[in-house]
Amino acid sequence: MSLYVIGVSCTYDVFDQQFANFFTSFFATGEQGTRVFGYVTTMGELLNASIMFFAPLIINRIGGKNALLLAGTIMSVRIIGSSFATSALEVVILKTLHMFEVPFLLVGCFKYITSQFEVRFSATIYLVCFCFFKQLAMIFMSILAGNMYESIGFQGAYLVLGLVALGFTLISVFTLSGPGPLSLLRRQVNEVA
Repeated sequence: MSLYVIGVSCTYDVFDQQFANFFTSFFATGEQGTRVFGYVTTMGELLNASIMFFAPLIINRIGGKNALLLAGTIMSVRIIGSSFATSALEVVILKTLHMFEVPFLLVGCFKYITSQFEVRFSATIYLVCFCFFKQLAMIFMSILAGNMYESIGFQGAYLVLGLVALGFTLISVFTLSGPGPLSLLRRQVNEVA
């Protein structure tokens, strides 16, 4: 799980740290960009809360591992998509992906922890694995990302960060314990047959 947290979730947070600056660069003025960013973020958080309400129902059906893989895929698409964005509309659409990723990441993380470890250790595992390792890794990744922003720009840095997140998401298919995407598909086929 630490590999997923550092390679995917941490990479996404490093990307998201400077996304507001990237977002506002697509508008005529910084003030206009900041205003639109505020509206999009507010709307996204409201939708995020709505989706969070239903996330446990979905995650109980697909499992914690698949929820984390889905969140990793959404994060990777958002980061890589940002590296190719050429208009304000594209970055607005990419920003709205955040509302889908957060519920699957947070609820999926707890579902995964409680399915793989004793429930009484879940808070400790969350704090150590998800919070501590992620924050520690962000110290070093932020330095690397800052150097990339200066040398190859936002879009080049986002492509590198997106490929890192995607790579770790694919690795997590094999390193996270529990039934993966193919076993879920097999189960659904067997239910239909």
